[in-house]
Amino acid sequence: MTRMTAPTPEQLHANYVHALHRIARLGPEGEAERVGPLLCINAGIGVSKFNIAVVVDRVTDPRRALRDAMDWYAIRGLNPRLDLRGKADGPLLAASMLENFQFWWREPVMVLHPLPASFSGSQELEIREARTPGDLDLYCRADLEEYGDQEFQLAMVSMAAGMSGVSMHLGLRDGQPVARSMGVVHAGLVGVHNVYVPPSSRRRGYGAALTAAAIDSGRAMGATAACLQATELGFPVYQKMGFRRVDDYVVVGRDEPPT
Repeated sequence: MTRMTAPTPEQLHANYVHALHRIARLGPEGEAERVGPLLCINAGIGVSKFNIAVVVDRVTDPRRALRDAMDWYAIRGLNPRLDLRGKADGPLLAASMLENFQFWWREPVMVLHPLPASFSGSQELEIREARTPGDLDLYCRADLEEYGDQEFQLAMVSMAAGMSGVSMHLGLRDGQPVARSMGVVHAGLVGVHNVYVPPSSRRRGYGAALTAAAIDSGRAMGATAACLQATELGFPVYQKMGFRRVDDYVVVGRDEPPT
């Protein structure tokens, strides 16, 4: 069905919540549970920045809602991260400050609608969808320049590869992985996630090319708009592609901020 109007803020948030549900299913000990008006995600790896709680219903008592979520995480020996919409979740953000949560960062929410007929590509890259075990291994090795958890990543992306509506994309230069992205389609929207280019390969258009690959895959699955949460590095790239900023997620937590 053709989407005649741009996605609403509620639809954009629903796409993010859908993606979080998928994340909770990737790890063997991951879980997601509704706790009052919040959805609480335990990624199963004991790292606060992956234990995300988001609002999924009307919040009538922000402090009680937050404390109930904190108790859910405390039982598991965890600290939560809250991703709060700047335009809709102000009372809960205020409650989080009373509970000594710390501001970590802000993620612009961006949308692309309508989707352009096509994107300019990169002549340097071979771009393909990662489906085979070998390609999934290359997908994880794309960030070897900065990180060393490829074995753990491989277990997670191997699970993601079997999920409906999920696509993973690999950018190769001279046979070596230099970029990647993931698309998650829900209700006519493709959410773009996990766009990564190692430092030595940046400023060559690879991030835009892999973002476009995720969007094109989502389009083939029926998506008529795209959305994402932008990093500071990616924001100007997405603006140039035609994305516009419509809101922000304010990210707060109770543990040390990730480096």
